[in-house]
Amino acid sequence: MVAHRAHRTHEIVWSGVAEDFVTEYSRRMLMSLPRRNQRENGELYVSGLLSLTSRKSMRSIASMTGDGAAEQRLHHFISKSSWNWVPVRKALAADLDQALDPLAWVVKPMVVLKTGEHSVGVTESFVPQLGRVVNNQRSYSVWLANGRQSAPVNSRLRLSGEWLADTERRRRAEIPEWVDADDGGVPPAAAAALELTRGWGLRPRPVVAEAPGTDAGALVRHLSAAKLPFVLRIGGATRLIPRSAVREGRAIRLMTAQHVAEGADLGERPVRWVGRTGLAGRSALVTSTDVILPPGSGTPPLRLVAAQRPGERRARELWLSNMTDVPPAHIVRLGRLSDRVDQDFAEISTKVGAMDFEGRTFNGWHRHTTLSAVAQGIVTLSAIPDQAVWLPSGDHLQIA
Repeated sequence: MVAHRAHRTHEIVWSGVAEDFVTEYSRRMLMSLPRRNQRENGELYVSGLLSLTSRKSMRSIASMTGDGAAEQRLHHFISKSSWNWVPVRKALAADLDQALDPLAWVVKPMVVLKTGEHSVGVTESFVPQLGRVVNNQRSYSVWLANGRQSAPVNSRLRLSGEWLADTERRRRAEIPEWVDADDGGVPPAAAAALELTRGWGLRPRPVVAEAPGTDAGALVRHLSAAKLPFVLRIGGATRLIPRSAVREGRAIRLMTAQHVAEGADLGERPVRWVGRTGLAGRSALVTSTDVILPPGSGTPPLRLVAAQRPGERRARELWLSNMTDVPPAHIVRLGRLSDRVDQDFAEISTKVGAMDFEGRTFNGWHRHTTLSAVAQGIVTLSAIPDQAVWLPSGDHLQIA
């Protein structure tokens, strides 16, 4: 096929990524695709994501081949074909789980601004980072992360009830019937992580996620029900109950997380401050106290962990975790893996097309996102010194 031959003629622009490795790894990740032409188109697509420095559209990837029919083939392959993206994600997750030995699964939200109204899932909503209502498409991805590398392995598109209740919109976007309007009440951030526990063969890791506003209670309930350890970043206004009040039989009074943290004793040695606060290299003091969520939430005992600069009264980071038997400083370090993910998203994901899908179908979005994750996996593995990537035959390919 032309698609299979064409991807070999284009230079991979990522430094340290060998073209032979791109071909071999793509083939291995796409083994579940039932037809040869699908696998060849998949290889071309991944190669295009790694080769193009412009926006990664189906048209721009097809233009690399010099074949006028390539764009139509790629459009069908991504938007209309029948191949299932889940086995590809499982294969990628299993490989990266072994290579990275992740400390946590980090759930990252993604907001893509859109100008039209036909992209699947697009809606007008308030985006806190921008401080205004904009037309956007929202999703969540789950990353395997350690302190040095991270990479996405699963993604979930957020679809509003308005979208899913609109029969005509569902038809145009080809949203499957199994996609439920309220997802059984499971928050999207939890749903994306819980999928990794359903036959993916991965050893469970702590789930690190943002829990803004009222999301904390729902996230805690669903992650606890799945018996997953978690570290949730919460806002200072989140309402909690100090467990000491319950133990001592005092009147139960809801308090803000910030207020509870201010009353906690300093019980940990200083840790180094890193990440998005702009205070890298400085020390932070860690405090912790046992808390519970408001009555009726059905949640287990939790630990509130706060990190603050010496001399400051207000905590700059607040974390809620069910890992009550580990040092609070460890919870902070796990939570800060979100900074590792933010950096890799900015430096890799945005350059391998994670935000570039221009199609309008639900399946197309998932297939594009899956192949973008394969491309990022290739970049991530190529950066690991002397990383041996094992092949199904028992041989292995050494990345210099």
